[in-house]
Amino acid sequence: MSPTKDLAGLLKNMAPALAEGKYYIATVDESQLMALSGHLDHIVDIFREEEGLSLVFSEEIKEEISSMAGKPVVGPFARITLTVHSDLLAVGFLARITEALAEKGISVNAFSAYHHDHLFVPYEKKDEAMGVLRKLTE
Repeated sequence: MSPTKDLAGLLKNMAPALAEGKYYIATVDESQLMALSGHLDHIVDIFREEEGLSLVFSEEIKEEISSMAGKPVVGPFARITLTVHSDLLAVGFLARITEALAEKGISVNAFSAYHHDHLFVPYEKKDEAMGVLRKLTE
């Protein structure tokens, strides 16, 4: 399936999917990367920033990451995957989504990967966020 660039097509076909479980975000020093290698099944994103590695991970390794992290672990978040194959050069897709969520007072941390965009919203607002996203597909 080829990626979609058209904003209307992206919104209509985004098919948001709510993942099971709770997710957290933390930062660790890059020197700790090897210690994480046994936990890759539970890490959904690693992003290198000047201040360290930002990790998004599932609840199963929260305590271990918490003991490694130099700053507080933040969460829980729900993970919503927009299952449409979005083109990495598409314009306005995440802007429209984050705007709709903001209008309802729902914060979002968005991560764009090769095939899909992933949203992390406060866990207690996951159902409301899914409703907003479904409405955007109409």
